[in-house]
Order: sequence, then C-alpha cells, then structure tokens
Amino acid sequence: MRIRLISVLVFLNVISLAYADEYRSKINEGYDLYKDGEYDKAAEKFKDAGILKPDKALPSYDKGTALYKSNDFEGAANEFQGSLAKNDPGVRADAAYNAGNSYYRAGKYDQAIKSYIDALKLQPKDKDYKHNLEMALMQMKQQQQQQQNKQNKDDKKNQQQQKQDQQKQDQNKDQQKQDQTQNQQDKDKQDQKKQDQQQQRASQQQKQEMDKQKAQELLARFANDEKDIQKRLKQVNVRGKSANDW
Repeated sequence: MRIRLISVLVFLNVISLAYADEYRSKINEGYDLYKDGEYDKAAEKFKDAGILKPDKALPSYDKGTALYKSNDFEGAANEFQGSLAKNDPGVRADAAYNAGNSYYRAGKYDQAIKSYIDALKLQPKDKDYKHNLEMALMQMKQQQQQQQNKQNKDDKKNQQQQKQDQQKQDQNKDQQKQDQTQNQQDKDKQDQKKQDQQQQRASQQQKQEMDKQKAQELLARFANDEKDIQKRLKQVNVRGKSANDW
C-alpha cells in the first residue's frame, strides 16, 4: 500500500522559520521528535499546537502522522478526519487519503474506501489514491467472502448442533417411553402378584373354612353314629336278657 504522510511536515519545517511564536515552536519540536522516532512525544507536541490554534488543520494532520507511525491507526484516522474537517485546501486531499490509509491498516475497509473516494474527488488524477482504493476494494471483497464463509461455517455448525440436540431429545423421549413402559410393567407385575396373593389367601381361608366345616360335619356324624351305637347297644342288652332274669 502506498502512503503519503510526512510531506506536509517537511513543508511546515521550512516555512516555520518565518514564525517565532509558540505555535510554530510546538510544531518544530514535534517534528524533531518525529524525525528521532519518538512518535508518541511528537504527537503530544502536535496536540499542544492544536490547542493553541484549534482552527488550524495542520496540528491534527501532523498528529495523525505520528499516531500512524506508532501503529495507532484508529487514532490516526480520527486525527486526519479532524484535519479534513478544517477545510484547509493545502492538506484536505492528503488528509482524506491518509485517513483511508489508517482505516485500511485498522482493517476497516469500508471506511477506507469512503476516504479514498473523498480524496479522489479532490484530486481525481492521483495514481496513489486510485491504487489504494483498488486495494481497499479487493480487501473488502475478501473480508466479505471470509465473513460469508465464517457465517456458512457457523450456520452449518449450528445446524449440526441442532440436529444433535434433536437426536438427543428424541433419545430422551424414547428412554422416557421405555422407562414408563417398564414402570407400568413393574406395576402390573406388582398388582398381579398382590392379586395372586389375595386369591391365594382367599383360597386358603376358604379351604380352612371347608376343612373346619367338614370336621364339624364329621364330628356331628360321629356324634350321631355314637348315639346310634349307644342306642343299638342298649337294644342288644335288652334283647339279651334270659327268662330267669324276669
């Protein structure tokens, strides 16, 4: 990706010799720190310059370059957008372009595309703007494809999970039915066993009553037989008397 970040800084360093105010001093200090690779400290100096002259576009632009170098791409994009909002014709096109570069590095390709288009509206013939726009469009397409693939994969995974959950539910239902059937069978067996026991007790009780009745009948018959025997014995004794007994 082609970037365009420090050209305005170089320009500022040259023209700032004509100014001896604090604002220019902050800009120069920031640029010296930038050249030494101390990008965080440089960003602070550019921030101080912006506080002194909030209507100026250059402090935000320069701070954006420092944040970009320190890999704070979203912060850089915000600063370039802030610079762009100042409507300074000297930096507007590059501010939009570098905002696009920052969004691109942050992986926000949709915003990068918009910023590159804004830059091309200001400078339609710039080849770097066109080149990076094409790269952002390509990355956007790849990102969308990756997201679609991920969505398809997630959908497939969810479908498989739903299928497994449904199978598990069906298995649980089958198991519940089996358990209910087994419980009913066990209950039926217990009821049958209880009924058999009741019938057995009733049969035993009936048998006992029959045996008791039979015994009573036998005793009654025996008593009658005994009476009959006694009666017969008496008859035998009477009949057995001789004439002399009279």
